[in-house]
Amino acid sequence: MRCFSASAARSSSSIALFSHQTRTTRNSRVKKSFCIRSIRNENAAVKPRRDDDNDEEEEDFGGERDTMRTTNTNTKNTNTHRSKRGRRERRDVLLACGSLLLFCNSSSQKKEAFAAGMMDFTKQSQSTFQLGPLQVTLQRLRTLRNDIITSILEEEGKEKKKNENDGGVVVVKTGSEEAIARLRNATLDCTSARPALEAYANVRDVCTLSIVLKSVSKKFASEEARERANERKNETVRAFAELEQRLRDANASKEDIDKEFENSREKVKRFAESVLEAFDFSDEEEKVKREAFPELFS
Repeated sequence: MRCFSASAARSSSSIALFSHQTRTTRNSRVKKSFCIRSIRNENAAVKPRRDDDNDEEEEDFGGERDTMRTTNTNTKNTNTHRSKRGRRERRDVLLACGSLLLFCNSSSQKKEAFAAGMMDFTKQSQSTFQLGPLQVTLQRLRTLRNDIITSILEEEGKEKKKNENDGGVVVVKTGSEEAIARLRNATLDCTSARPALEAYANVRDVCTLSIVLKSVSKKFASEEARERANERKNETVRAFAELEQRLRDANASKEDIDKEFENSREKVKRFAESVLEAFDFSDEEEKVKREAFPELFS
């Protein structure tokens, strides 16, 4: 057993006590430092309050308020624009529907008057269009007749001879190709087709009288009027054929030539009567139409 002196014992006790105090103090300081750091961290999470915080917060909130106010204003403007556009669209639809209903609910008398007016306009224009070629036919036949009769009279010595340079009547002799070509032109290809239409004539009828009859029958003529017009068209075509046969005879007399021309003229006028009848004009309208085509209805 080892023995220590009293002074050594006291020194050892002092050292032990000092060591204990130092350890305790160290632990206390650690705990205190931990608490301080914790409090500091908590305070750091909370923004310190300053005197000008109220102004800053008011400015921030005011900016947000202005932004919200601007957004609300834009939204209201957009909604207002959409609302106005929607009202305009509804108004246009209502106006269109109203116009349609007004048209649909108009009296049948107005509708009939409108339809009658359109039909009358169509009849007037179509009748003029169809009767025009027939009058041209009569004019050309008359000119051809005068030229051929003049040629015959010259041959007989009953009229002074004329030629093209004299400015008088053009002489066309019977039996010549010129006479036949002039007849084709006068009859509007109803005797035989002109050379320019020969290929086309192989697939369809190029006679102008047939075209006129088809146009009239399709829209206006009754069944009875159509049959009568068709019969008179055929009579006219036969008269043209007989006239062509006579003109091919170089020895045909003036009387025979004149007779065939007159027969063709009468047949064209009879066909024109049937065309006019097919349109079923009133008495006043028919009178006006006859006056417009004196060659056909004189």
